[in-house]
Amino acid sequence: MIRLDIAILGLGTVGGGVKDIINESPRLKEKLNVAAIWVRKEKMDATQNKTNDYQSILDNDDIKVIVETLGGIHPAYEMIMDAFKAGKNVVTANKAVVAKYMGEFIYEAKQNHVSFRFEPSVAGGIPWIQNLKRVLRIDDVQSIGGILNGTSNFIIDAIVNQHVSFAEALKQAQDLGYAEADPTADIDGYDVENKLCISTDLAFNTLVKPGDAIKKVGIRNLLKEDVDFFLGRNMNIKLIGQARLYNQDKLAISIEPTLLPVDNTIATVNGNLNYVQLTGDTIGPLGFLGQGAGRKPTANALLQDVVDILENNPYYDIDGSHRLVIDNHNFAAEYILRTELDLSDLQDVSRLEGRYWHLANQTIESAHMLYQEVLQRDNKAIMFRQ
Repeated sequence: MIRLDIAILGLGTVGGGVKDIINESPRLKEKLNVAAIWVRKEKMDATQNKTNDYQSILDNDDIKVIVETLGGIHPAYEMIMDAFKAGKNVVTANKAVVAKYMGEFIYEAKQNHVSFRFEPSVAGGIPWIQNLKRVLRIDDVQSIGGILNGTSNFIIDAIVNQHVSFAEALKQAQDLGYAEADPTADIDGYDVENKLCISTDLAFNTLVKPGDAIKKVGIRNLLKEDVDFFLGRNMNIKLIGQARLYNQDKLAISIEPTLLPVDNTIATVNGNLNYVQLTGDTIGPLGFLGQGAGRKPTANALLQDVVDILENNPYYDIDGSHRLVIDNHNFAAEYILRTELDLSDLQDVSRLEGRYWHLANQTIESAHMLYQEVLQRDNKAIMFRQ
């Protein structure tokens, strides 16, 4: 069997995981050869195959696949585009760059007759994109969503089961390596937003980007008091990202702490696990549970993409031609808002108990507008979707 030569960009957590899995697997060593590893100049050492000369990788005709594991926007964007122009296939786990530049990457890959694959960019080791692709061969998808950030789920789960504060749960997540020193992307919903954009692009053959009218509430202001209050009503809190198609040409997209009955499937997802689901016309609801991040799970998903290229397995083709409008103005929803403010004068707002207020007869848009107004006067407030 002819082995496929690949180059890995970056040798951090995920890049190192790719290299280790290949080295530890006789079946992969028969199929794949790590011909080069690109690292930044300051990380150069005498290790075989390391280089900081990216052009030498692009000029090497034997290297067919670039495995991008750098993360972030730059230089990942430039290196991916250069790889396409050099006739290289690209696989990546980089949700931030894929969410922002999906349209450009798809176009450039097609222009150069190469493959662009990004299975682990959403839900890490869960084969979500692969199975979404399979469903779309037969079904139209009406909705997608779920728990797309393991760090936020770990924090909520720790508050529920270990009876600790938000700050203590966050510190645990940081100590375990789930959360960065700056946890903004995880607890404010930006990580979920990237993954939701990618999933939406695929599910509906459209192109949405982070910031495109997506309504977002994170868990930064979550208190143990909130968790206990809703547990007393047999409800669990989960940070849910979801996109729904309605009226044929409109999308309702939101990321919100959401209240679920304690025996609901999603409500029982514990620790740092992810759960992502879709609803198709004929398949109905279909869910996937597993590790959404981590060295080996993410590297495994990257290598699945590489092997698919080796075996010439087809990839779901999108062009973003379905021009959908993100419209949260007409999608009905109900919410509960916790605030120190007195909201009794507002229409369709009633006190549930203490600092908790029920928002009835709302749309996603109207509820989020009210929440933003409340935050201006009470920056510790938080809103939950029912």
